[in-house]
Amino acid sequence: MKFGLYLNCQTTGNRSAEELFAGLVDQTITAREAGFDMLTTGQHYLADYVQLQQLPLLSRLAAEAGSMTVGPGISLLPLHHPIEIAEQLTTLDAMSAGAVAGVGIGYRDVEFDSFGVPKSERAGRFEEGIELMKRLWTEEDVVYEGEYYAVDGVTINPRPDERPPVWIAANTRSAVRRAARMGDAWFVNPHSTVAEIGELKADYDEIRKERGEDTGVPIIRETFVAETHGAAIETAREHLFSKYQRYIEWGQDEAMEDETDLHRPFEELAEDRFLLGTPAEICAEIERYGAELDAEYIVPRLHWPGMDHDAAVECIELLGDEVIPNV
Repeated sequence: MKFGLYLNCQTTGNRSAEELFAGLVDQTITAREAGFDMLTTGQHYLADYVQLQQLPLLSRLAAEAGSMTVGPGISLLPLHHPIEIAEQLTTLDAMSAGAVAGVGIGYRDVEFDSFGVPKSERAGRFEEGIELMKRLWTEEDVVYEGEYYAVDGVTINPRPDERPPVWIAANTRSAVRRAARMGDAWFVNPHSTVAEIGELKADYDEIRKERGEDTGVPIIRETFVAETHGAAIETAREHLFSKYQRYIEWGQDEAMEDETDLHRPFEELAEDRFLLGTPAEICAEIERYGAELDAEYIVPRLHWPGMDHDAAVECIELLGDEVIPNV
């Protein structure tokens, strides 16, 4: 089992971007020393939170990441030209121990409207974008003619020594099947329960096996580990429930297979969905993820808007001391 750290690049309005950045540097250094394998963070625009933008942030944190691979988790590909993302990830790859290309389709109306990209075009732009990026990373003099993107004999320079693996975020059955066809892995979201993931993964596995490809997946999980079960629950309750209420305001629930799924009290929301508890409890759950979902990466997100960075650092240290060596 490998471990990635999902850094939270958002904070509440009463905290500064400088404070957020300093905390993320500390978390990165702590994760490196704790034995994490990967570093990632998300992307949104025009957020209600104070938000640091993904690729500049990851590029700076690569200086602290050591042997960890880095990469977006995820870039909202339909809002960008694939040449831009391909070249930026090539740069990130050169600045780090290696890059992963996490990409997603997006769901927030305000982002599509403000970028001038019709939301109705997002699936087509997404699929063409993935196809074009793969070719730009692996070929010279690329000729491509799509509905949304076209290039005539172009080459990016430099090209990566190895193509970055493409991890595709997906919430619905059709999107998961697309991830199985077009990606190197389905980048599993933190919002679904283990039971829901298992149902969707049956479709994913069917397609991957037909193609003779690996069925292992990276899974993002809302996580907090503490010396007692109660302490982990209370820390998460204080900061995580409000984050999920914001997801509903943004329309994340409408992007799920079951649109009612996030509309639950905290105790029901956490059940079978979050990793909250003692190190022994977390180890047992992670082993379950490996057995039931073929999880190759567990990617904890353990810091949420408004939460003190010291608490996140303590959690990372505890994961490094008592979880990572034991699963």
